[in-house]
Amino acid sequence: MKYTTCTLVLSTALVTGLFAQETDEPVYKLNPVVVKGDLWESELQKTTASVTVIDEDTMQRSGTQHFGDLVNSIPNLTWSATSSRPRYIQVRGIGENSQFEGETPDSSVRFLIDDLDFTGLGSIGNLFDTQQVEVLRGPQAGAFGVNAAGGVVKIVTNDPTPYWTGQVEGTVGTDSLFSGGIAVGGPLLENDPDQLTFRFSAYQLYQDGFRDNQFLDRDDTNERDELNTRLKLRWIPNDEWQWDGTLFYADVDNGYDEWTLDNERFDTISDQPGRDDQESFATSLRGKWTGLNRVEVTSITSLSDTDSLNSYDGDWANPVDKPDTYVGFAITERERLRWSEEIRFDSADREDALGFIDRWTAGVYFEEFEEDTAFNFIFEGFPDPFETQLETQTFSLYGQGTHLFSEQTRLTLGLRAEYYELDTAVDFDEPTLANDPNFDDWLFGGKITLEHDLSETKTLFASLTRGYKAGGANIFPGLEPDVPTSYGTEDLWNYEVGLRADWLEGAIVSQLTLFYLDRNDAQLRSSTGQGLDFTYATFNAGDAEHYGAELEGTWFINENWSVSAGLGLLDTELDATGDELSSAPSYTYNARIDYVANNGFFANLEVVGSDEFFESNNPGNRDQRARSEFAVFNGSIGYRYENWTFTLWGRNLFDEEYEKRVFYFGNEGPAYNDTRYENPANPRQFGLTANYSW
Repeated sequence: MKYTTCTLVLSTALVTGLFAQETDEPVYKLNPVVVKGDLWESELQKTTASVTVIDEDTMQRSGTQHFGDLVNSIPNLTWSATSSRPRYIQVRGIGENSQFEGETPDSSVRFLIDDLDFTGLGSIGNLFDTQQVEVLRGPQAGAFGVNAAGGVVKIVTNDPTPYWTGQVEGTVGTDSLFSGGIAVGGPLLENDPDQLTFRFSAYQLYQDGFRDNQFLDRDDTNERDELNTRLKLRWIPNDEWQWDGTLFYADVDNGYDEWTLDNERFDTISDQPGRDDQESFATSLRGKWTGLNRVEVTSITSLSDTDSLNSYDGDWANPVDKPDTYVGFAITERERLRWSEEIRFDSADREDALGFIDRWTAGVYFEEFEEDTAFNFIFEGFPDPFETQLETQTFSLYGQGTHLFSEQTRLTLGLRAEYYELDTAVDFDEPTLANDPNFDDWLFGGKITLEHDLSETKTLFASLTRGYKAGGANIFPGLEPDVPTSYGTEDLWNYEVGLRADWLEGAIVSQLTLFYLDRNDAQLRSSTGQGLDFTYATFNAGDAEHYGAELEGTWFINENWSVSAGLGLLDTELDATGDELSSAPSYTYNARIDYVANNGFFANLEVVGSDEFFESNNPGNRDQRARSEFAVFNGSIGYRYENWTFTLWGRNLFDEEYEKRVFYFGNEGPAYNDTRYENPANPRQFGLTANYSW
């Protein structure tokens, strides 16, 4: 896969702007962005990692409603659509793209909403009343251990305030889109507004789903019906304590009817449309105590319970239009329970905190995770069910410290030791596994970073990070005898150098990161079969390497105009075969121009794109399993008047045809010849959003 001319032009133009000469002209510049997803919060321009942050104002001016609206605009991030929303995320080619029957949950890229972990459950990524979205690329072993070998996505929602604020929003759009939300917050005690505050938000979305089922004469078999609610409380009883509590509830009742045997773009002929439902309840409590002399103590407790149902018409057809094919329907029901407790100690001082160590953190983390799954394949009218139970326990000790060699040079060292235990059980009509496969291991990771301030506005850093993906079990009951029932731990060594710099007196803000990732005993997934008769397994494939770069920058031309762009470059190789790995496009890019007038008018236009990339690591006919390259244009125009904001937005303005998922197998009888099947990405869509804020 080769870099295209447009990508080279984009990168050349951006680099030329980033390294332009300084000027004394005053320019318009936004307030510093604070990254909250790392172990230590820091300004984006001082963060020694590859991070993308998208703020609330940018999302509002673009009509952004869901994390799925952003995924194509983040360098070196890909996603897969085996559900109605982007649920599975890959960063720099790390991360799986499904959880079919027998596949264990993948936690390579952690997905957080505040302090709540919804990894693998990205359907609930609604962005109403959100402060910012952060994407941290590369292993985050120090902060998150086993759950973040590829990176972290964190949605940071708006906190309670000691004064009354809120917003009401409504949207109408093509594809029968109707959505609306309300958020309100403020003090609960009039005589002491800072002591007890709250914020409540709720958002409901409905749309038909871009598919017309010709057989059933329906246009809503792929519908979206999504409710997200959140209540946040903050209690500050005195100068030493602060408590933050969150209650979260989401109910997603979406249809799933997206595939056809004839690759018709948006017409389906299934007689049994599926569902993609998810109900999540979660709560978290964060307490911070500053009563000790030089130490701050933080406790973070979280609990989440999610029930999900994913079903689909396995034959993608009906007996009338396709009488020679089989009749099959697949249902997967899951209940997932996650509980965690973290206690951390932080130095109150940021210099000379402990002799040689100027700043330090130490902590302990414990997590219990349970997932009960019931699969049922109804093949030619006969059910073929089996159930699996999976439990994991994780116990971690971690620490991080920084030494200042001088005011300009710092060295940070972080370590994490983690014990991971996995227990599984399989219930099937006939014995298939000699025993229920289990796994346990001690895992070790960490990070060492050297950073140096070239000036007040430019920081150079180099880092070495060790991450890991814990081993696991293959729990599909129909495994062939030569397929191992378990696989081992994967270790990842990530080398990075980067530059964070402001140019032209702050007119240009840039981040450049070069990385090399060395994977030992890389975990890869394979699938074989046809129709509904598939076998899924994970195995250790030997060593692999990933290397590339991320470059992002914004040029504030003046107080009205700004231009931003991002570029991700990536190359991967499996040492044993020389093959390129899945979910690893050679380039991803975005470019955007914004205009904000002094009279309240605003407009923006962006292009996002990607090279082609493979969907799976299965050998043979790999080109048939590749998604096509694409370039998609989005834009909006709007007007702000006092408390009102009106935004007319459009996505995929030129109706670009590309895929959001590709399969290559035999699914049509009687021959069941291998065929490329494409699931098209969403077509052009327009909408109008009205927002009233106070």
